[in-house]
Formats: sequence, C-alpha cells, structure tokens
Amino acid sequence: MKEAKSFYYQFNPINVWLVFNAVMTIIFGYALFKCPCLFYWWQSWVLIGVLAFSIAMWTYKYAFRHRMALIDDKTIKIDHCQPLAWKDVEYAEEKIVRCGWKKYKIISLVAKKGINYKYNFLQRHNCEFGAFSVPMYGIISDKDAKEIKKIIADKVKLKPLKD
Repeated sequence: MKEAKSFYYQFNPINVWLVFNAVMTIIFGYALFKCPCLFYWWQSWVLIGVLAFSIAMWTYKYAFRHRMALIDDKTIKIDHCQPLAWKDVEYAEEKIVRCGWKKYKIISLVAKKGINYKYNFLQRHNCEFGAFSVPMYGIISDKDAKEIKKIIADKVKLKPLKD
C-alpha cells in the first residue's frame, strides 16, 4: 500500500429522523401561515430553534462524508482518534458485541501493553467495543468491510470469529 486509504461511514438518510423533520417543518409552516401571531410567542421561537438544530444535525450527519478509518503502511487512524502504529498492535480479533438489544460484528485491535498512546474519553469508556474497534456491520459497505479485514489480516495476526 503506497498511500493512505480512507474508508467512510455510509448512513441511510431515509429514516424516522428525516420524516420527523419534514412533518414538523410542514406543521410549523402551516401554523405560522394560518396564525402569524405565533411569531410573537417566545415558545414558538424555542420550538423553531429546536427544529432548526435538528435539521442542521441531520444535514451534518447525512449530507457530509464522515471518515471511519485512515489506513497506511505504518498506522491506522479510527474516527477522530490518534493514529495507532501497526507495531503497537499485538493482534486483532473478530468479535460480536452487544449495544442495547442489538449485536454487532467488529474487529477489535488489541494494543500491546505499555504503549505511549493518548486515549480519548470514548476509548477509555467504550464497554465491549474496546479502544480500537473497526465496525464490520451495516454502517460501512460490505466491499469496504472486506477490504479493511484483508488489510488488517496482512498487517497483524487476525483471530477469526468463533462460530
């Protein structure tokens, strides 16, 4: 691998959040059109502000690409964390982890003891996922998941999922 390879999350934008934003925009627009006096109530402005924030957050999540991993010959950078050197990874293992009532397949990179790495809050408090987890479920494409798995297997020892 000569240059760094980026992998991105793929979120499905057609969901309940989009429907909620659309319905609330229609309701607020209709109410303000029919009763312009609502512009004078501070409660209306609070609700409009909350709806605007919701629309802005939906737009940020679904209209822009978010990098899941940046992999090169020497390091792997997951999300917004510090890069982890391949030489600092003891092994990788496929796991099924639970989040709420769902189970997700991930590849967990197990770091060697005593490495000099600045863990962020989520890495220190990430339950079953571990500090360095690469998702292998529907949040990335199947093609990307296979390619990431192959790259990780080439770089470190990968323990496959036990059936």
